[in-house]
Amino acid sequence: MARTLVFEYEGSIAGDLMLMIQDGWAQREAADLAHGTQAELGWALDPALGGKGLATEAVRELIRIAFDELGLRRVTAGAFADNERSTRVMERVGMRREAYNIKESFHRDLGWLDGIEYALLAEEWRTRA
Repeated sequence: MARTLVFEYEGSIAGDLMLMIQDGWAQREAADLAHGTQAELGWALDPALGGKGLATEAVRELIRIAFDELGLRRVTAGAFADNERSTRVMERVGMRREAYNIKESFHRDLGWLDGIEYALLAEEWRTRA
């Protein structure tokens, strides 16, 4: 749970956020320069609270923390390709789609599904802010 944040709306838990710090890829002799430079983001929102902009606001703040407080250089997020709500959140906060992966994610009820990956660099975030 050390990488999970819970957020509230009107005194009740609205959802949770994940920030998992990772190493960037690098050759062995330069690996220390890539250590802890990026993060994978994730989120879940109570479906009853959808459409209020809560996920967008929470993810935007998580990105701000990642770049401005933790000094990371890159964040990524992924979702099932047909998860339009998460896709819209990623696009609203300024992330760009980098990958569309065929049948790469397993859903407990639906089986293998396509997935998408989005990313944002600190320099892009600061330019937009």
